[in-house]
Amino acid sequence: MSLPVPRRLRRALILSLSGLVLAFPLAAETSINAVTLSTAGLAMIEAEGQLGVEPMRLSVARGDIDDFLKSLWVLDPAGGVPYVTMTGPGSFEDAFAHFPFGPEDVTDPVRLFGTMVGAPLVVERRGESWQGLNMGVTQRPGEHGTINVLNLQGDDGVMHSFVMDDALGVRFAEAADQATLTEALRAWRGAANPRRIELTLDSDNETPREVGLVYLQNAPLWRTAWRAVDTPEGIRLIGWAVVENTTGIDWQDVQLTLATGSVRAIEAQLYARTYARREQALEPQAAPPMVTAAAPLYRGAIGAMAEAAGAPSIAMQDSMASVQVTADDGDSFSRFTLDTPVSLPAGQMMSVPFLSELLPDARLVLYRGGQGDRNPVIALSLENPLPLRLPAGVLTLYEDGRGHAGDAMIPELAPGATEVVDFARDTAVEVREESTNTETLREMRIVDGILTVTEDLERRVTYRIEGAPDAEREVTIDHPRNPGWNVSSTTGAEERPDAWRWVVAVGAGERASLTVTERQPRLRRMGVIDMDLNTLAYWEGRAEDAQVRELLAQVGQLRREILDAENEQRRQAGEVQTLEREQQRLVSLIVQLGDDSQANRDRRARVDAIDGAIAEAQAASEAAAQSAVNLRARISALLQPR
Repeated sequence: MSLPVPRRLRRALILSLSGLVLAFPLAAETSINAVTLSTAGLAMIEAEGQLGVEPMRLSVARGDIDDFLKSLWVLDPAGGVPYVTMTGPGSFEDAFAHFPFGPEDVTDPVRLFGTMVGAPLVVERRGESWQGLNMGVTQRPGEHGTINVLNLQGDDGVMHSFVMDDALGVRFAEAADQATLTEALRAWRGAANPRRIELTLDSDNETPREVGLVYLQNAPLWRTAWRAVDTPEGIRLIGWAVVENTTGIDWQDVQLTLATGSVRAIEAQLYARTYARREQALEPQAAPPMVTAAAPLYRGAIGAMAEAAGAPSIAMQDSMASVQVTADDGDSFSRFTLDTPVSLPAGQMMSVPFLSELLPDARLVLYRGGQGDRNPVIALSLENPLPLRLPAGVLTLYEDGRGHAGDAMIPELAPGATEVVDFARDTAVEVREESTNTETLREMRIVDGILTVTEDLERRVTYRIEGAPDAEREVTIDHPRNPGWNVSSTTGAEERPDAWRWVVAVGAGERASLTVTERQPRLRRMGVIDMDLNTLAYWEGRAEDAQVRELLAQVGQLRREILDAENEQRRQAGEVQTLEREQQRLVSLIVQLGDDSQANRDRRARVDAIDGAIAEAQAASEAAAQSAVNLRARISALLQPR
């Protein structure tokens, strides 16, 4: 009798962290009952098959194996602990790493015997046989080209040479050599189809029964093509769905669901080998001992299956069995030791549930302020209830009989630690941020020539929320905590390390808003004597104290006079340079002509007159420079304390 795959997943958050990867083979046919295609590019497959004395065998495309390992859920009415085994990604290379020959040597007898020099052989030709040690293969010219010759040292010491043709038979005399060759050929057979992975699903319960499977698989996006007809009653709009079966299994009477939305889909690399980067030692040194605390062993919810189950049910929340483990926590790491011994051939992998915990359903529609997002995310607030570290991993969330709700990444969680992880985006809700900034002057004073300004900077951020048209929402607003800024009112807010959190109720199709006011005191100190005219005018305009305003006005007037004096000094200095160039030109011309003409006499008179003009310009320049010095002294005197 067939057990129906559940269509209803009750609302309970089940955290499944598959941090342990081990493996086996696969058998028994499966049938697909339901397929959900989503716009996240995933297909959720619901299937069933026979499990019991014999394991269930599956064949998964290499490109789908990561999604399979990430998302597989076994719905077992018997509550058995499931495990999945498969050939590892490097099993072929691992196998040949232990053989005396390489993969290509196995497929070429000439190369094979070349690598097995010294191995005992039995050579047979036309009813005769010889035994001895392999001396390798040589080549010699023949009538029709190069001939391969196998050389053998017989047991009597006589050396024999055999042309390697169709009449020659050769085998290894020792069983160990023959077994090694057989293992190598089996490794080749296992790698015959690198595009598919053969898996075995088994459990610790051998009772024959139907079990359900739910897993995700990469799939093309399903698309919609619309038709519209203008009728007397109005526009008739008809949508056609374009779908493709890329699951690799024929659909027969399958319940097809088409899902659209903005769920988060994470591509996790779970099958490929990944090695951690390790710090390189600069010099040999003794490794520090690992420290483990003598904490009591923690069992119960971590290892055991729920015993108070009553009548078997294969709803997802009832399929939470995991292998029993013994766990403890130390200063630097936590340990999970499987209570059941594991037998695993070299090159194989296993995926087995080792941790099962029921957490409160802390679901949030969360908007993080300051990031410029248009829609809030749908997130989970997860708290580690164990006295152990929860290992980091990818989380696949199923919900409410609606199927795959999204993926998230969970960092390593220390005991009691809380983390908010996003798995989807709520596109039915929109949030707009509006920000205004104002500056309020609290005090301005001048002491010892230093202008001290105390201000209050105020920033008002308003979050305007457009509710979902069909349902009410509680939108959680996380307003970031900015260094140096204080929130004026935290009524109704939850203080968090990185944000102030408010929860805003928004009715269906309604609008709501939240305004957060922040203030930051700012103290500025500036030297008045070094201020330019624009800066002096700015602070004079903002000064509320009459004495400060008058003082800045006087300094501003003196600064303008200084500017005028400096301009005059530069003008007179420029006049001196101009006169000197003209004088030099006249002197050069007089010397060049060398006569006592009237023109030269006029030039000499002009040279003498320029001497007087230069002296006047130099005096005016020095006077302007001294005026600037005097004006600066007056500013200094004004700024002296009285």
